[in-house]
Formats: sequence, structure tokens, C-alpha cells
Amino acid sequence: MLCLNVPAPSDTYLRLVGRRVLWMLLGIIGPEFVLIYAAGQWSRAKWSVKEFKDEHPDWHMRHAFFADMGGFMLHTQEGQSWPVNATQLRWLVRHEYVEYPKISKREVWDRSKQDTFTKVITAFQVGYLIIQCAARAAQKLTITTLELNALAIVVCSLMTSFVWLHKPADVNSPVHINTTKTVEEMIGNLDWELTPLDHVDLNGPGFSVNVPPFMGMPVIPATRPIQRIPNDRFPMDPYGVQEYLLCFATLLFTAIHIAGWNFDFPTATERLLWRISSLLLFGITVAFWVFETMASWTRLGRWKTIYLYLTNKEKVEMHKRKITHRQTLQPKRRMTELPLPWEFAMITPLAIIYGVARLYLIGEAFAELRNVSGTAYVNVEWTDFLPHV
Repeated sequence: MLCLNVPAPSDTYLRLVGRRVLWMLLGIIGPEFVLIYAAGQWSRAKWSVKEFKDEHPDWHMRHAFFADMGGFMLHTQEGQSWPVNATQLRWLVRHEYVEYPKISKREVWDRSKQDTFTKVITAFQVGYLIIQCAARAAQKLTITTLELNALAIVVCSLMTSFVWLHKPADVNSPVHINTTKTVEEMIGNLDWELTPLDHVDLNGPGFSVNVPPFMGMPVIPATRPIQRIPNDRFPMDPYGVQEYLLCFATLLFTAIHIAGWNFDFPTATERLLWRISSLLLFGITVAFWVFETMASWTRLGRWKTIYLYLTNKEKVEMHKRKITHRQTLQPKRRMTELPLPWEFAMITPLAIIYGVARLYLIGEAFAELRNVSGTAYVNVEWTDFLPHV
């Protein structure tokens, strides 16, 4: 179900496999993090379609996802090349540095190694575990903690698959677009760190491009301009209904582990540790959303909007117009600067505790197998639900 970004032209087969294995492990240890990244990409894709619709109404979610995953590689007159995301591509088209890409949504989807039908079949196969666990619970059969862990992963992964429904999968080569301009002709003497179009849109924030330089560590790869858009780029905060659904999904993922509160564990200590770990997961997720909402509202200027609404309603509309204009332009920010440093400082310790608790839950899922109830090996009697089978 993973839909990773287009790799760099120089990436070897082993590097591609290693990157996929890394994200597969992340999808097992923390599937909610993959969902959060996917939701950010979904929000940016929807925003991109809205921005393109007046001048290019054929711009589809598939185009937006394809662009933001590094599907368009820009080549300048002096021979420099780098991937451009949807915002950067729109800026290039509006300034007539490149022509609007004549590629249909069908052609974009043709580059995907999975079509929609295949994704639906995969989702059904994976989602069958939900039906299985529900049937076992209905017949009072033992559900192991391993099944409970898998159930939580499946629920989160299905939501991720839905969010990525329009994102092409396993695309290995981009569409090449050319400009007759040089970098200097397009941006003058502006400084840049990742690509010459940093002033239009930074390919961030993300762990790989912000956290290592913030901590004084080198950013890998060191090639500039970058030749691929990082998979951990979180391009846009989900908003409105999307934000609420994402909050619900992550809370549901952690709440599923609490369902094992009264499971039969080999020892009382293991049961206690399971309860503590599952509560930590749920509590930290709640705290994360509180901090993230505070940070998101700070970035969106909502706190000031509320303040003005209470003290000076006449300035509310003017403030909203300023916020809307500011959101269309990415502020200049160095790689060593996080969007909100206090947000990083508050979330980091919670993330470490969260990781320890999550690793225990995964370890206990296998440790429990040394002593489980006999009904864990009893199959579901499907004829109790479907007599005709």
C-alpha cells in the first residue's frame, strides 16, 4: 500500500529496496505516522487543484500528487535539473518559464504500477482481518495481542490507502520539462539551499531536511539541487474535515490497543505493562493533537483572529485577507530553522516515550504466544453468521 515518491536518477536498486523496507518498518511500528504524511500530501493536492482550476481546469488530484512526489523534472538552459512540486510548477507556468505539461490524468495513472481496482482488492484482502477479529469476538474466541496489533495496523493502513487513492504507486522515472531560461534569469541572485525555487516553495518541512541541520548533523544526500523530493516531506497541515478525520484515525489506532486491557497475559506484570503502554499511546496522541492544534492555529493566524473577533471585529476581515495572501507565498526559512522550535522541543520527548511504549506492545505481541488460551487456535464458525456457506 506504500506510495513512495519518485527516486533520484542515481538511486541504485539496493537503495530503492532499502528505502522501501525502511518505510515498511515505519508502517509497522508507527502506521499513524505514515497516515499523517499521507494526509499532508492529500491536503496539498486538494489545495493545488483549487489553485490550478481557473487557468487549467483539467488539473486533477492525480496531477497534483504526481507533481508533489517529484514527477516533473525541470531542466534549465545551463544544464541544471531538479524535481519541481505542484506549487513550483504553477509558478513556472504563470511566469511563462515552461509550458503547461500536456499530460492527461489517464497518462499519469498509466505510470502507476497499481490501478484503482488493484488497490481496492488489496484493501479488501488486508481488511478481512477486521471481519475475522469481529467474528472471533462475537463467538467469544481468544484474540491474541498479535492479532490486536495487526488489527490496529490494518485500520490505519486502510485509511492511508484511501488518502493515497489518487497517488501513483512505484513510479521510477519523472516527466522531463525544459526551459530556455537559466537559473539566474529566473531567480536572479536569490540564495537557495535545496533547489533554486526555494523562494516559491520549500520542499518541507520534513525530518530529513529540517531536523538533521537543526541538530547540527549533515543532510543526506548532499547533492544540490536535490534530485528527489523526500518522502517525509509534510507539505501542508490538514484542515477542516480532513484534520478531524486524521485526529479520529490516530486516536482509533491507539484506542484499539486499550481493547486488550483484560486479555489473558502470561503474567500479571505483562498485563500491567500492556495497560500502561496502551494508555501512554492514547494519552500522548491526545497531547500531540493539542500541541499540533496550537501550532497549526499559530501558523494559520487563528489565535489572532479570535482575539480580534473579541476585541475589534472591524479588523477581522483585513486580518483574514493578510493570512490568505501569506499562505500563497512560502516565507523564507533556512533548513536549520524548524517552523516552530517550541513545537519540536515539546513533541520530541513525547515521541521518544511513544516509541518505547509502541516497541513494548510489538514485543509483547510475540512474547504472549508462549502461553495463550486454547481457544486462540479455534477457527471461526462462519456458518453461525452465514448458514448457506
